[in-house]
Amino acid sequence: MPPGRDHYCCALMYVGLGDTLVKQGRCPVCGRRVPIDEEGIVRSHPHDESACKGAGRSAAGRRPPEPAGGRKDDTVPTAAYGPRTPGDTRYESIAGVVGCVTFLGLVALLVGAFVSPVMWGIGTGLLALGLAVLWVLGRTPAGRRSDAYARHLRAEREQETADAAARAEQEQVQAQVRERERRTAEAALALRQAVRALLDDLPPRGTPQEEALEHCLSGAGLARQPRLRAEAARLARAHIAVDERILCVARSTTLTDRQRPALLILTDRGGAVADKGLSYRCEPGPQDVVETPDQDWGELRVGELAFPFGTNPGLRVALAARAEAAARPPAPARADRPGHRLIRTARDAELVAVDWMRHLGFTDAVATPVGADEGIDVLAEHAVAQVKKEGSPTSRPVVQQLHGVAVAKGRAALFFALAGYTPPAVDWASRHGIALFQYDLQGTPTPVNPPALQLMQATATSTTAPGGPGAGPRAPGTGRAPASPRPRRSAPASGAREEEFARQAERAGLRAEVLQDIADAVVCEQRATLVMLQERFALSRPLARRALEALEHLGVVSAPSANGRRTVTAASLDHL
Repeated sequence: MPPGRDHYCCALMYVGLGDTLVKQGRCPVCGRRVPIDEEGIVRSHPHDESACKGAGRSAAGRRPPEPAGGRKDDTVPTAAYGPRTPGDTRYESIAGVVGCVTFLGLVALLVGAFVSPVMWGIGTGLLALGLAVLWVLGRTPAGRRSDAYARHLRAEREQETADAAARAEQEQVQAQVRERERRTAEAALALRQAVRALLDDLPPRGTPQEEALEHCLSGAGLARQPRLRAEAARLARAHIAVDERILCVARSTTLTDRQRPALLILTDRGGAVADKGLSYRCEPGPQDVVETPDQDWGELRVGELAFPFGTNPGLRVALAARAEAAARPPAPARADRPGHRLIRTARDAELVAVDWMRHLGFTDAVATPVGADEGIDVLAEHAVAQVKKEGSPTSRPVVQQLHGVAVAKGRAALFFALAGYTPPAVDWASRHGIALFQYDLQGTPTPVNPPALQLMQATATSTTAPGGPGAGPRAPGTGRAPASPRPRRSAPASGAREEEFARQAERAGLRAEVLQDIADAVVCEQRATLVMLQERFALSRPLARRALEALEHLGVVSAPSANGRRTVTAASLDHL
Protein backbone atom coordinates (compact mmCIF):
# COMPACT_ATOMS: atom_id res chain seq x y z
CA MET A 1 0.00 0.00 0.00
CA PRO A 2 1.56 3.41 -1.01
CA PRO A 3 2.49 5.82 1.80
CA GLY A 4 -0.24 8.26 2.77
CA ARG A 5 -2.95 6.06 1.39
CA ASP A 6 -5.00 6.14 4.63
CA HIS A 7 -5.44 9.88 4.27
CA TYR A 8 -7.48 9.27 1.14
CA CYS A 9 -9.50 6.22 2.21
CA CYS A 10 -12.72 8.15 2.62
CA ALA A 11 -16.13 8.00 1.05
CA LEU A 12 -16.88 11.07 -1.10
CA MET A 13 -20.13 11.98 -2.75
CA TYR A 14 -22.26 14.88 -3.91
CA VAL A 15 -25.84 14.97 -2.63
CA GLY A 16 -28.09 17.29 -4.62
CA LEU A 17 -27.13 20.83 -5.43
CA GLY A 18 -26.26 21.79 -1.84
CA ASP A 19 -23.60 19.05 -1.67
CA THR A 20 -21.95 19.60 -5.05
CA LEU A 21 -19.03 21.51 -3.56
CA VAL A 22 -19.04 19.94 -0.05
CA LYS A 23 -17.08 16.74 0.49
CA GLN A 24 -18.40 14.24 2.99
CA GLY A 25 -16.95 11.16 4.60
CA ARG A 26 -17.65 8.77 7.45
CA CYS A 27 -16.48 9.71 10.95
CA PRO A 28 -14.38 6.89 12.49
CA VAL A 29 -15.89 7.59 15.97
CA CYS A 30 -19.63 8.14 15.55
CA GLY A 31 -19.94 6.47 12.13
CA ARG A 32 -22.01 9.30 10.62
CA ARG A 33 -21.48 11.04 7.28
CA VAL A 34 -19.89 14.40 8.09
CA PRO A 35 -18.04 17.18 6.16
CA ILE A 36 -14.32 16.63 5.44
CA ASP A 37 -11.63 18.81 3.95
CA GLU A 38 -9.59 18.26 0.78
CA GLU A 39 -7.17 15.91 2.57
CA GLY A 40 -9.91 13.72 3.99
CA ILE A 41 -9.73 15.09 7.56
CA VAL A 42 -13.01 15.09 9.48
CA ARG A 43 -14.25 18.53 10.41
CA SER A 44 -15.86 19.43 13.74
CA HIS A 45 -19.44 18.19 14.05
CA PRO A 46 -21.90 17.55 16.91
CA HIS A 47 -22.71 14.14 18.37
CA ASP A 48 -25.10 13.43 21.29
CA GLU A 49 -25.46 17.15 22.15
CA SER A 50 -21.67 17.63 22.30
CA ALA A 51 -18.70 17.85 19.93
CA CYS A 52 -17.68 14.51 18.47
CA LYS A 53 -14.19 13.28 19.32
CA GLY A 54 -13.64 12.17 15.72
CA ALA A 55 -12.87 15.73 14.55
CA GLY A 56 -9.32 16.02 13.19
CA ARG A 57 -9.03 12.35 12.30
CA SER A 58 -8.92 10.76 8.86
CA ALA A 59 -12.30 9.81 7.46
CA ALA A 60 -13.04 6.08 7.46
CA GLY A 61 -13.80 4.19 4.28
CA ARG A 62 -14.58 0.64 3.21
CA ARG A 63 -12.29 -1.12 0.79
CA PRO A 64 -14.19 -3.67 -1.26
CA PRO A 65 -12.41 -6.90 -2.23
CA GLU A 66 -10.29 -6.73 -5.39
CA PRO A 67 -11.54 -8.75 -8.36
CA ALA A 68 -9.77 -11.93 -9.50
CA GLY A 69 -6.47 -11.29 -11.32
CA GLY A 70 -5.64 -8.22 -9.30
CA ARG A 71 -7.56 -5.86 -11.64
CA LYS A 72 -9.56 -3.07 -10.07
CA ASP A 73 -13.20 -2.50 -10.90
CA ASP A 74 -13.48 0.89 -12.57
CA THR A 75 -17.11 1.17 -11.42
CA VAL A 76 -15.92 1.74 -7.82
CA PRO A 77 -14.47 5.19 -7.04
CA THR A 78 -10.72 5.36 -6.70
CA ALA A 79 -11.12 6.91 -3.27
CA ALA A 80 -12.05 3.43 -2.06
CA TYR A 81 -8.66 2.07 -3.22
CA GLY A 82 -6.24 4.92 -2.69
CA PRO A 83 -5.38 8.43 -4.02
CA ARG A 84 -7.70 9.98 -6.55
CA THR A 85 -6.66 10.24 -10.18
CA PRO A 86 -6.50 13.55 -12.06
CA GLY A 87 -9.51 12.37 -14.06
CA ASP A 88 -11.60 12.12 -10.89
CA THR A 89 -10.58 15.64 -9.90
CA ARG A 90 -11.45 17.02 -13.32
CA TYR A 91 -14.78 15.20 -13.29
CA GLU A 92 -15.69 16.67 -9.94
CA SER A 93 -14.76 20.18 -11.01
CA ILE A 94 -16.55 20.01 -14.35
CA ALA A 95 -19.61 18.36 -12.78
CA GLY A 96 -19.78 21.14 -10.19
CA VAL A 97 -19.58 23.90 -12.80
CA VAL A 98 -22.08 22.22 -15.11
CA GLY A 99 -24.42 21.67 -12.21
CA CYS A 100 -24.36 25.36 -11.40
CA VAL A 101 -24.99 26.25 -15.06
CA THR A 102 -27.90 23.79 -15.19
CA PHE A 103 -29.40 25.30 -12.05
CA LEU A 104 -29.09 28.83 -13.50
CA GLY A 105 -30.75 27.65 -16.71
CA LEU A 106 -33.65 26.21 -14.71
CA VAL A 107 -34.09 29.49 -12.82
CA ALA A 108 -33.95 31.52 -16.07
CA LEU A 109 -36.53 29.21 -17.67
CA LEU A 110 -38.97 29.64 -14.80
CA VAL A 111 -38.53 33.42 -14.60
CA GLY A 112 -38.62 33.86 -18.38
CA ALA A 113 -41.95 32.09 -18.60
CA PHE A 114 -43.48 35.09 -16.79
CA VAL A 115 -41.11 37.92 -17.78
CA SER A 116 -39.57 37.56 -21.24
CA PRO A 117 -39.52 34.96 -23.99
CA VAL A 118 -35.83 35.73 -24.59
CA MET A 119 -34.94 34.85 -21.01
CA TRP A 120 -37.08 31.74 -21.32
CA GLY A 121 -35.13 30.69 -24.43
CA ILE A 122 -31.77 31.33 -22.76
CA GLY A 123 -32.81 29.33 -19.73
CA THR A 124 -34.04 26.47 -21.89
CA GLY A 125 -30.74 26.38 -23.77
CA LEU A 126 -28.64 26.43 -20.60
CA LEU A 127 -30.75 23.71 -19.03
CA ALA A 128 -30.53 21.49 -22.12
CA LEU A 129 -26.80 22.10 -22.45
CA GLY A 130 -26.15 21.31 -18.79
CA LEU A 131 -28.19 18.13 -18.91
CA ALA A 132 -26.41 17.00 -22.07
CA VAL A 133 -22.97 17.65 -20.59
CA LEU A 134 -23.90 15.82 -17.38
CA TRP A 135 -25.12 12.87 -19.47
CA VAL A 136 -21.85 12.78 -21.39
CA LEU A 137 -19.82 13.04 -18.17
CA GLY A 138 -21.77 10.13 -16.72
CA ARG A 139 -20.55 7.91 -19.57
CA THR A 140 -16.89 8.52 -18.78
CA PRO A 141 -14.95 6.12 -16.45
CA ALA A 142 -14.83 8.80 -13.75
CA GLY A 143 -18.58 9.34 -14.09
CA ARG A 144 -19.31 5.64 -13.83
CA ARG A 145 -17.14 5.41 -10.71
CA SER A 146 -18.99 8.37 -9.21
CA ASP A 147 -22.38 6.84 -10.00
CA ALA A 148 -21.32 3.51 -8.51
CA TYR A 149 -20.10 5.24 -5.38
CA ALA A 150 -23.36 7.20 -5.12
CA ARG A 151 -25.32 3.95 -5.37
CA HIS A 152 -23.02 2.46 -2.76
CA LEU A 153 -23.71 5.33 -0.36
CA ARG A 154 -27.45 5.15 -1.00
CA ALA A 155 -27.36 1.45 -0.20
CA GLU A 156 -25.44 2.21 2.98
CA ARG A 157 -28.00 4.83 3.99
CA GLU A 158 -30.85 2.43 3.30
CA GLN A 159 -29.07 -0.26 5.30
CA GLU A 160 -28.51 2.17 8.16
CA THR A 161 -32.19 3.13 8.08
CA ALA A 162 -33.23 -0.53 8.08
CA ASP A 163 -30.81 -1.33 10.91
CA ALA A 164 -32.11 1.59 12.95
CA ALA A 165 -35.71 0.48 12.37
CA ALA A 166 -34.82 -3.10 13.33
CA ARG A 167 -33.07 -1.91 16.48
CA ALA A 168 -36.03 0.26 17.39
CA GLU A 169 -38.43 -2.62 16.80
CA GLN A 170 -36.24 -4.98 18.83
CA GLU A 171 -36.04 -2.46 21.67
CA GLN A 172 -39.81 -2.06 21.55
CA VAL A 173 -40.31 -5.83 21.69
CA GLN A 174 -37.85 -6.12 24.57
CA ALA A 175 -39.64 -3.31 26.40
CA GLN A 176 -42.96 -5.10 25.90
CA VAL A 177 -41.45 -8.35 27.17
CA ARG A 178 -40.03 -6.61 30.23
CA GLU A 179 -43.36 -4.92 30.90
CA ARG A 180 -45.19 -8.23 30.52
CA GLU A 181 -42.72 -9.94 32.85
CA ARG A 182 -43.10 -7.13 35.37
CA ARG A 183 -46.89 -7.38 35.29
CA THR A 184 -46.71 -11.17 35.58
CA ALA A 185 -44.40 -10.91 38.58
CA GLU A 186 -46.67 -8.34 40.22
CA ALA A 187 -49.73 -10.51 39.56
CA ALA A 188 -47.97 -13.58 40.97
CA LEU A 189 -46.92 -11.65 44.08
CA ALA A 190 -50.44 -10.30 44.55
CA LEU A 191 -51.85 -13.81 44.11
CA ARG A 192 -49.45 -15.25 46.70
CA GLN A 193 -50.40 -12.51 49.14
CA ALA A 194 -54.10 -13.15 48.50
CA VAL A 195 -53.60 -16.90 49.05
CA ARG A 196 -51.77 -16.26 52.31
CA ALA A 197 -54.52 -13.87 53.44
CA LEU A 198 -57.22 -16.40 52.50
CA LEU A 199 -55.58 -19.26 54.39
CA ASP A 200 -54.96 -17.06 57.43
CA ASP A 201 -58.55 -15.81 57.44
CA LEU A 202 -60.18 -19.24 57.11
CA PRO A 203 -61.91 -20.72 60.16
CA PRO A 204 -59.90 -23.49 61.83
CA ARG A 205 -60.22 -27.02 60.51
CA GLY A 206 -63.19 -28.76 62.08
CA THR A 207 -65.38 -25.66 62.30
CA PRO A 208 -69.05 -26.54 61.72
CA GLN A 209 -69.93 -26.33 58.05
CA GLU A 210 -72.64 -23.75 58.69
CA GLU A 211 -70.10 -21.35 60.18
CA ALA A 212 -67.54 -22.05 57.45
CA LEU A 213 -70.13 -21.44 54.72
CA GLU A 214 -71.33 -18.27 56.42
CA HIS A 215 -67.77 -16.98 56.54
CA CYS A 216 -67.17 -17.84 52.87
CA LEU A 217 -70.46 -16.34 51.65
CA SER A 218 -69.87 -13.17 53.65
CA GLY A 219 -66.48 -12.74 52.00
CA ALA A 220 -68.06 -13.15 48.55
CA GLY A 221 -70.97 -10.80 49.32
CA LEU A 222 -73.57 -13.60 49.01
CA ALA A 223 -74.61 -13.88 52.64
CA ARG A 224 -77.89 -12.01 52.06
CA GLN A 225 -79.29 -14.61 49.66
CA PRO A 226 -81.24 -17.16 51.75
CA ARG A 227 -81.90 -19.45 48.81
CA LEU A 228 -78.21 -19.63 47.94
CA ARG A 229 -77.27 -20.23 51.57
CA ALA A 230 -79.75 -23.09 51.88
CA GLU A 231 -78.54 -24.70 48.63
CA ALA A 232 -74.90 -24.36 49.69
CA ALA A 233 -75.68 -25.91 53.09
CA ARG A 234 -77.39 -28.91 51.45
CA LEU A 235 -74.50 -29.38 49.03
CA ALA A 236 -71.91 -29.20 51.82
CA ARG A 237 -73.75 -31.70 54.00
CA ALA A 238 -74.02 -34.12 51.09
CA HIS A 239 -70.49 -34.01 49.67
CA ILE A 240 -68.08 -32.03 51.89
CA ALA A 241 -66.27 -33.80 54.72
CA VAL A 242 -66.14 -32.12 58.10
CA ASP A 243 -62.33 -31.88 58.06
CA GLU A 244 -62.24 -30.09 54.68
CA ARG A 245 -61.68 -26.35 54.64
CA ILE A 246 -64.15 -24.49 52.44
CA LEU A 247 -62.23 -22.02 50.26
CA CYS A 248 -64.80 -20.56 47.90
CA VAL A 249 -68.44 -20.66 46.78
CA ALA A 250 -68.91 -19.85 43.08
CA ARG A 251 -71.77 -19.70 40.59
CA SER A 252 -71.67 -20.59 36.90
CA THR A 253 -72.64 -18.48 33.91
CA THR A 254 -76.14 -18.78 32.46
CA LEU A 255 -77.49 -18.25 28.96
CA THR A 256 -80.62 -16.43 30.18
CA ASP A 257 -81.56 -14.48 33.29
CA ARG A 258 -84.25 -17.02 34.14
CA GLN A 259 -81.87 -19.96 34.12
CA ARG A 260 -80.66 -20.96 37.55
CA PRO A 261 -76.85 -20.97 37.84
CA ALA A 262 -74.97 -24.02 39.07
CA LEU A 263 -73.28 -23.86 42.45
CA LEU A 264 -69.68 -24.86 43.20
CA ILE A 265 -68.10 -25.32 46.62
CA LEU A 266 -64.30 -25.54 46.40
CA THR A 267 -62.32 -26.99 49.30
CA ASP A 268 -58.67 -27.74 49.96
CA ARG A 269 -59.18 -31.36 48.87
CA GLY A 270 -61.76 -31.16 46.10
CA GLY A 271 -65.15 -29.68 45.42
CA ALA A 272 -68.85 -30.29 44.95
CA VAL A 273 -71.29 -29.07 42.30
CA ALA A 274 -75.08 -28.67 42.41
CA ASP A 275 -76.80 -28.21 39.05
CA LYS A 276 -80.45 -28.67 38.04
CA GLY A 277 -81.37 -30.57 41.18
CA LEU A 278 -78.38 -32.93 40.99
CA SER A 279 -75.26 -32.76 43.14
CA TYR A 280 -71.97 -34.58 42.77
CA ARG A 281 -68.36 -34.53 43.89
CA CYS A 282 -65.69 -33.12 41.56
CA GLU A 283 -61.90 -32.81 41.55
CA PRO A 284 -60.95 -29.70 39.51
CA GLY A 285 -57.33 -29.54 38.43
CA PRO A 286 -55.00 -27.17 36.54
CA GLN A 287 -56.15 -28.67 33.23
CA ASP A 288 -59.68 -27.38 33.94
CA VAL A 289 -58.57 -23.74 34.19
CA VAL A 290 -58.98 -21.73 30.96
CA GLU A 291 -56.62 -18.74 30.97
CA THR A 292 -56.99 -15.54 28.93
CA PRO A 293 -54.58 -12.62 28.35
CA ASP A 294 -56.62 -10.67 30.87
CA GLN A 295 -56.45 -12.66 34.09
CA ASP A 296 -59.84 -11.35 35.23
CA TRP A 297 -61.58 -13.14 32.35
CA GLY A 298 -60.37 -16.69 32.84
CA GLU A 299 -62.70 -19.44 34.00
CA LEU A 300 -62.85 -22.83 35.63
CA ARG A 301 -64.58 -25.58 33.65
CA VAL A 302 -66.28 -28.48 35.38
CA GLY A 303 -67.69 -30.62 32.61
CA GLU A 304 -69.91 -28.33 30.54
CA LEU A 305 -70.23 -25.75 33.32
CA ALA A 306 -68.11 -22.58 33.31
CA PHE A 307 -67.34 -20.65 36.49
CA PRO A 308 -65.77 -17.32 35.38
CA PHE A 309 -63.24 -15.50 37.52
CA GLY A 310 -64.81 -12.14 36.70
CA THR A 311 -68.09 -12.86 38.51
CA ASN A 312 -66.42 -15.03 41.17
CA PRO A 313 -63.48 -12.91 42.41
CA GLY A 314 -62.33 -15.42 45.03
CA LEU A 315 -62.26 -18.43 42.71
CA ARG A 316 -58.78 -17.82 41.26
CA VAL A 317 -57.33 -17.29 44.75
CA ALA A 318 -59.08 -20.44 46.00
CA LEU A 319 -57.63 -22.49 43.13
CA ALA A 320 -54.15 -21.17 43.89
CA ALA A 321 -54.62 -21.98 47.58
CA ARG A 322 -55.75 -25.49 46.69
CA ALA A 323 -52.73 -25.96 44.41
CA GLU A 324 -50.43 -24.75 47.19
CA ALA A 325 -51.99 -27.18 49.64
CA ALA A 326 -51.64 -30.02 47.12
CA ALA A 327 -47.96 -29.15 46.53
CA ARG A 328 -47.10 -29.60 50.18
CA PRO A 329 -45.65 -33.00 51.08
CA PRO A 330 -48.23 -35.35 52.61
CA ALA A 331 -48.04 -36.08 56.29
CA PRO A 332 -46.28 -39.36 57.11
CA ALA A 333 -48.61 -42.27 57.68
CA ARG A 334 -49.02 -43.41 61.24
CA ALA A 335 -47.39 -46.69 62.12
CA ASP A 336 -50.22 -47.80 64.41
CA ARG A 337 -53.04 -46.91 62.04
CA PRO A 338 -55.42 -49.87 61.57
CA GLY A 339 -55.08 -51.64 58.27
CA HIS A 340 -57.81 -52.19 55.72
CA ARG A 341 -60.43 -54.79 56.51
CA LEU A 342 -62.94 -55.82 53.88
CA ILE A 343 -66.44 -55.49 55.33
CA ARG A 344 -68.85 -58.23 54.26
CA THR A 345 -71.11 -58.58 57.28
CA ALA A 346 -72.32 -56.44 60.17
CA ARG A 347 -69.91 -58.27 62.46
CA ASP A 348 -67.00 -57.18 60.24
CA ALA A 349 -68.15 -53.59 60.68
CA GLU A 350 -68.22 -54.01 64.47
CA LEU A 351 -64.68 -55.40 64.45
CA VAL A 352 -63.53 -52.42 62.37
CA ALA A 353 -65.10 -50.11 64.94
CA VAL A 354 -63.20 -51.96 67.70
CA ASP A 355 -59.89 -51.47 65.87
CA TRP A 356 -60.48 -47.77 65.37
CA MET A 357 -61.70 -47.16 68.90
CA ARG A 358 -58.50 -48.74 70.20
CA HIS A 359 -56.59 -46.56 67.76
CA LEU A 360 -58.42 -43.49 69.10
CA GLY A 361 -57.31 -44.23 72.65
CA PHE A 362 -59.96 -46.60 74.00
CA THR A 363 -57.53 -49.51 74.31
CA ASP A 364 -59.98 -51.73 76.19
CA ALA A 365 -62.71 -51.56 73.53
CA VAL A 366 -64.40 -54.90 72.77
CA ALA A 367 -67.32 -55.94 70.62
CA THR A 368 -70.44 -56.88 72.57
CA PRO A 369 -72.04 -60.28 72.02
CA VAL A 370 -74.55 -60.56 69.22
CA GLY A 371 -78.01 -59.56 70.42
CA ALA A 372 -76.85 -57.38 73.32
CA ASP A 373 -79.44 -54.93 74.55
CA GLU A 374 -79.50 -51.12 74.42
CA GLY A 375 -78.08 -51.10 70.86
CA ILE A 376 -74.44 -50.98 72.00
CA ASP A 377 -72.08 -52.77 69.61
CA VAL A 378 -68.68 -51.76 71.07
CA LEU A 379 -68.05 -51.23 74.75
CA ALA A 380 -65.10 -49.61 76.54
CA GLU A 381 -64.49 -48.32 80.02
CA HIS A 382 -64.98 -44.70 78.98
CA ALA A 383 -66.96 -44.97 75.74
CA VAL A 384 -69.73 -46.82 73.95
CA ALA A 385 -70.26 -47.12 70.21
CA GLN A 386 -73.01 -48.18 67.87
CA VAL A 387 -72.34 -49.54 64.38
CA LYS A 388 -74.83 -49.45 61.50
CA LYS A 389 -74.35 -51.30 58.21
CA GLU A 390 -77.48 -50.16 56.44
CA GLY A 391 -78.29 -48.72 53.05
CA SER A 392 -80.02 -45.58 54.32
CA PRO A 393 -78.59 -42.70 56.36
CA THR A 394 -78.95 -42.91 60.11
CA SER A 395 -81.66 -40.61 61.48
CA ARG A 396 -81.66 -38.40 64.54
CA PRO A 397 -83.78 -40.65 66.81
CA VAL A 398 -81.20 -43.44 66.53
CA VAL A 399 -78.41 -41.03 67.48
CA GLN A 400 -80.50 -39.69 70.36
CA GLN A 401 -81.05 -43.20 71.66
CA LEU A 402 -77.28 -43.81 71.74
CA HIS A 403 -76.85 -40.49 73.53
CA GLY A 404 -79.34 -41.53 76.20
CA VAL A 405 -77.52 -44.81 76.83
CA ALA A 406 -74.13 -43.04 76.95
CA VAL A 407 -75.42 -40.49 79.43
CA ALA A 408 -76.96 -43.19 81.61
CA LYS A 409 -73.63 -45.04 81.68
CA GLY A 410 -71.55 -41.87 82.03
CA ARG A 411 -69.44 -42.58 78.94
CA ALA A 412 -68.59 -40.92 75.66
CA ALA A 413 -70.63 -41.85 72.59
CA LEU A 414 -69.30 -42.79 69.14
CA PHE A 415 -71.33 -43.79 66.10
CA PHE A 416 -70.11 -45.63 62.98
CA ALA A 417 -72.43 -45.77 59.94
CA LEU A 418 -71.87 -47.03 56.41
CA ALA A 419 -74.49 -44.84 54.68
CA GLY A 420 -73.86 -41.64 56.65
CA TYR A 421 -76.36 -39.56 58.57
CA THR A 422 -79.27 -37.25 57.94
CA PRO A 423 -78.63 -33.51 58.39
CA PRO A 424 -80.77 -33.31 61.57
CA ALA A 425 -78.79 -36.19 63.03
CA VAL A 426 -75.48 -34.44 62.32
CA ASP A 427 -76.68 -31.15 63.81
CA TRP A 428 -78.05 -32.79 66.95
CA ALA A 429 -74.96 -34.93 67.45
CA SER A 430 -72.67 -31.92 67.03
CA ARG A 431 -74.57 -29.99 69.69
CA HIS A 432 -74.42 -32.90 72.16
CA GLY A 433 -70.82 -34.00 71.56
CA ILE A 434 -71.46 -37.33 69.83
CA ALA A 435 -68.65 -38.33 67.45
CA LEU A 436 -70.07 -39.48 64.11
CA PHE A 437 -67.97 -41.51 61.65
CA GLN A 438 -68.82 -42.81 58.19
CA TYR A 439 -66.82 -45.83 57.07
CA ASP A 440 -66.37 -47.42 53.66
CA LEU A 441 -66.26 -51.07 52.64
CA GLN A 442 -62.47 -51.07 53.16
CA GLY A 443 -62.98 -50.26 56.82
CA THR A 444 -61.66 -46.69 56.81
CA PRO A 445 -63.78 -44.24 58.82
CA THR A 446 -64.11 -40.55 58.02
CA PRO A 447 -65.15 -37.97 60.64
CA VAL A 448 -68.52 -36.43 59.86
CA ASN A 449 -68.91 -33.77 62.58
CA PRO A 450 -66.57 -31.62 64.71
CA PRO A 451 -66.50 -33.94 67.77
CA ALA A 452 -65.27 -36.81 65.57
CA LEU A 453 -62.68 -34.59 63.91
CA GLN A 454 -61.43 -33.35 67.29
CA LEU A 455 -61.06 -36.92 68.43
CA MET A 456 -59.00 -37.81 65.34
CA GLN A 457 -56.82 -34.72 65.72
CA ALA A 458 -56.22 -35.42 69.41
CA THR A 459 -55.12 -38.94 68.53
CA ALA A 460 -52.76 -37.65 65.82
CA THR A 461 -51.28 -35.13 68.27
CA SER A 462 -50.67 -37.75 70.93
CA THR A 463 -49.05 -40.04 68.34
CA THR A 464 -46.57 -37.41 67.15
CA ALA A 465 -45.75 -36.24 70.69
CA PRO A 466 -42.28 -37.02 72.15
CA GLY A 467 -42.05 -40.61 73.28
CA GLY A 468 -43.71 -42.19 70.27
CA PRO A 469 -47.30 -43.27 69.70
CA GLY A 470 -49.57 -42.74 72.61
CA ALA A 471 -47.02 -40.62 74.49
CA GLY A 472 -49.46 -37.73 74.91
CA PRO A 473 -51.42 -36.95 78.07
CA ARG A 474 -52.76 -40.00 79.83
CA ALA A 475 -55.91 -40.34 81.83
CA PRO A 476 -55.15 -40.92 85.50
CA GLY A 477 -54.86 -44.58 86.31
CA THR A 478 -55.77 -45.79 82.85
CA GLY A 479 -52.38 -45.85 81.12
CA ARG A 480 -53.92 -44.56 77.89
CA ALA A 481 -54.81 -41.32 76.19
CA PRO A 482 -57.81 -39.39 77.48
CA ALA A 483 -61.18 -40.30 76.09
CA SER A 484 -63.10 -38.17 73.64
CA PRO A 485 -65.19 -35.26 74.91
CA ARG A 486 -68.17 -36.27 76.98
CA PRO A 487 -71.67 -35.40 75.84
CA ARG A 488 -72.29 -31.70 76.22
CA ARG A 489 -74.57 -30.49 78.96
CA SER A 490 -75.93 -27.12 79.86
CA ALA A 491 -74.06 -25.07 82.41
CA PRO A 492 -74.61 -26.38 85.93
CA ALA A 493 -76.94 -24.54 88.27
CA SER A 494 -75.66 -22.32 91.04
CA GLY A 495 -76.70 -21.48 94.58
CA ALA A 496 -80.17 -22.47 95.75
CA ARG A 497 -81.22 -23.59 92.27
CA GLU A 498 -78.29 -26.02 92.16
CA GLU A 499 -79.32 -27.55 95.46
CA GLU A 500 -82.92 -27.82 94.25
CA PHE A 501 -81.79 -29.51 91.03
CA ALA A 502 -79.67 -32.04 92.92
CA ARG A 503 -82.49 -32.69 95.38
CA GLN A 504 -85.02 -33.36 92.60
CA ALA A 505 -82.57 -35.70 90.84
CA GLU A 506 -82.08 -37.64 94.10
CA ARG A 507 -85.84 -37.91 94.64
CA ALA A 508 -86.26 -39.27 91.11
CA GLY A 509 -83.50 -41.84 91.65
CA LEU A 510 -81.25 -40.32 88.93
CA ARG A 511 -77.87 -38.70 88.83
CA ALA A 512 -77.84 -34.94 88.42
CA GLU A 513 -76.02 -35.28 85.06
CA VAL A 514 -78.70 -37.62 83.69
CA LEU A 515 -81.52 -35.32 84.79
CA GLN A 516 -79.65 -32.41 83.19
CA ASP A 517 -79.49 -34.25 79.84
CA ILE A 518 -83.17 -35.14 80.07
CA ALA A 519 -84.00 -31.47 80.64
CA ASP A 520 -81.84 -30.51 77.64
CA ALA A 521 -83.66 -32.96 75.37
CA VAL A 522 -87.11 -31.88 76.57
CA VAL A 523 -86.39 -28.18 76.04
CA CYS A 524 -84.68 -28.80 72.68
CA GLU A 525 -87.58 -30.79 71.23
CA GLN A 526 -90.35 -29.06 73.23
CA ARG A 527 -91.84 -32.47 73.94
CA ALA A 528 -92.20 -34.28 77.26
CA THR A 529 -93.67 -37.78 77.10
CA LEU A 530 -92.96 -41.03 78.86
CA VAL A 531 -92.34 -42.80 75.55
CA MET A 532 -89.71 -40.26 74.51
CA LEU A 533 -87.78 -40.65 77.77
CA GLN A 534 -88.01 -44.44 77.64
CA GLU A 535 -86.72 -44.65 74.06
CA ARG A 536 -84.16 -41.88 74.31
CA PHE A 537 -82.58 -42.64 77.65
CA ALA A 538 -83.44 -46.34 78.07
CA LEU A 539 -85.44 -45.63 81.23
CA SER A 540 -88.14 -47.77 82.76
CA ARG A 541 -91.66 -46.37 82.84
CA PRO A 542 -91.62 -45.58 86.62
CA LEU A 543 -88.20 -43.93 86.31
CA ALA A 544 -89.37 -41.84 83.34
CA ARG A 545 -92.47 -40.76 85.30
CA ARG A 546 -90.33 -39.66 88.26
CA ALA A 547 -88.04 -37.73 85.90
CA LEU A 548 -91.02 -35.79 84.51
CA GLU A 549 -92.20 -35.05 88.04
CA ALA A 550 -88.74 -33.70 88.87
CA LEU A 551 -88.84 -31.47 85.80
CA GLU A 552 -92.28 -30.27 86.88
CA HIS A 553 -90.90 -29.16 90.25
CA LEU A 554 -88.05 -27.40 88.45
CA GLY A 555 -90.48 -25.45 86.24
CA VAL A 556 -89.45 -27.09 83.00
CA VAL A 557 -92.73 -28.89 82.23
CA SER A 558 -96.30 -28.36 83.37
CA ALA A 559 -98.42 -30.59 85.52
CA PRO A 560 -100.20 -33.41 83.68
CA SER A 561 -103.54 -32.47 82.15
CA ALA A 562 -106.72 -34.53 82.23
CA ASN A 563 -105.41 -36.79 79.47
CA GLY A 564 -102.05 -37.18 81.21
CA ARG A 565 -100.03 -35.05 78.78
CA ARG A 566 -97.53 -32.44 79.83
CA THR A 567 -96.38 -29.32 78.00
CA VAL A 568 -92.93 -27.78 78.05
CA THR A 569 -93.06 -24.41 79.82
CA ALA A 570 -89.39 -23.39 79.49
CA ALA A 571 -87.73 -22.18 76.29
CA SER A 572 -84.26 -22.65 77.77
CA LEU A 573 -82.48 -23.79 80.91
CA ASP A 574 -80.86 -20.47 81.65
CA HIS A 575 -82.91 -20.15 84.84
CA LEU A 576 -81.32 -23.39 86.06
